[in-house]
Amino acid sequence: MAGIGLETVGVAADPRGIAVDEYLRAGERLWAIGDVTGIWPLTHVGEYEGDVVAANIAGERRPANYEAVPRVTFTDPQAAAVGALDAPYSGTALLSEVPRTATYTHAYAESNGFLTLLSDGERLTGAYALGPEAGEWLQQATLAVRAHVPLAVLADTIRPFPSFSGIYDAALTALRMRIADRSQPAGLPG
Repeated sequence: MAGIGLETVGVAADPRGIAVDEYLRAGERLWAIGDVTGIWPLTHVGEYEGDVVAANIAGERRPANYEAVPRVTFTDPQAAAVGALDAPYSGTALLSEVPRTATYTHAYAESNGFLTLLSDGERLTGAYALGPEAGEWLQQATLAVRAHVPLAVLADTIRPFPSFSGIYDAALTALRMRIADRSQPAGLPG
């Protein structure tokens, strides 16, 4: 970023990029978005940051929130994650155990994919998945992490059957069982 005139507006870049505050301000009446900030070098994050900056320019005080950034590696199968990568509790469901319609491709039927949900014991804090179109699977988890949806609400959500979203029922059941097992005081009957 050397030689592009940043110093003329009082902005200095470091090896990571241009430093910004929570509103993506880089200086007086100057904002930065996208890869140049070094925060999350992902196209969809840059688009989000553009919306945040537009709102701030329009007079709203809108901070950027990176708590639930979906990340996808577009391999075959896809690998995807959102939110925390570690938590006190986790539950995993295997793709091979999820009922699905005949409209799914053979890749689903033959996949060794999975969905793992992470929790602090009260709400979903992260998720990761491996399988065909795993990036699409995580939209429910992305919203749940961002909105701090309680596990009880997620477990009480009606999902279409048979569809891939049924993997959330299996993963939530496994997660809630892990939480129940670990939160039981030692020596008490289960």
